[in-house]
Amino acid sequence: MAAVSMDLVKQLRDKTQVGMMDCKKALEEANGDFDAALDILRKKGAAVAAKRADNVTNHGRVESFVNADNTVGVLVETACETDFSANTEAMKEFAINAAKAAAQANPASLDELWDKSADGALTVKNQLDELIAKICENIKLNRFARFQVAGNGLVNVYIHPGSTVGVMVELTTDKPASTHTDALKQIAKDVCMQIAVTNPVCTRPEELDPAVLAKERAFALEQMQTSGKPANVIEKIVEGKIAKFYQDACLMNQPFIKNDKQTVQQYVDQAAKETGMQVTVKQFKRFAIGR
Repeated sequence: MAAVSMDLVKQLRDKTQVGMMDCKKALEEANGDFDAALDILRKKGAAVAAKRADNVTNHGRVESFVNADNTVGVLVETACETDFSANTEAMKEFAINAAKAAAQANPASLDELWDKSADGALTVKNQLDELIAKICENIKLNRFARFQVAGNGLVNVYIHPGSTVGVMVELTTDKPASTHTDALKQIAKDVCMQIAVTNPVCTRPEELDPAVLAKERAFALEQMQTSGKPANVIEKIVEGKIAKFYQDACLMNQPFIKNDKQTVQQYVDQAAKETGMQVTVKQFKRFAIGR
């Protein structure tokens, strides 16, 4: 077993954030070979992951990456055993790097993402192994969503303080978004914040599952059957209940959280006028830890 310098131990510590003694042992085992010591620590992370695979992961964080021109965005959700680990810089860095790798490589699934990397860095799998070696918890990359603008528009994200809720929104426009990027980013961020608070089911009523809507209508009608009211009055009341259901379930029908005198659709239309564009909320994705 070769002796290793404290300077080399420190370099490995700075590279991996694993404890000094673990770094020293890995370097000794690798006879001072830095890259081999890295592999040893990654294997240790994989072994820890296998050992703790059944441990409950009720904590985690949501992070994101959006490219420079806001045409590609990724939202990721990680999971771990403790809130302490979820709030470490190492966990945050891993989540952001995974999002960046997904943005650049456009993987079709989580399985495909494991072997991808961003800007020539380590693969997502190797980064996760290093993270587990450092934190010694069951850590997972639960899911990701990727939006890429086709045509005119942009993507923006909002991560709620605490990083337990994150939202990504894609806007489409009838003119190049680059002419009013800041204004459009603000619209998208406001819509993201709306979604973070209200958790809508869909963007517009036409996107609702017809079976769900029929069930809501049947339930409302059943509630009114014993009211003794005339059929035409019952029908109006049922339609009112359906409208309220749309308000709760459909993003664009909801009262806007910054001004409940207007709907989200009215807010977007009003803000769009200032840009001289037609702006449409095309899609959204919301991740929340534990939900």
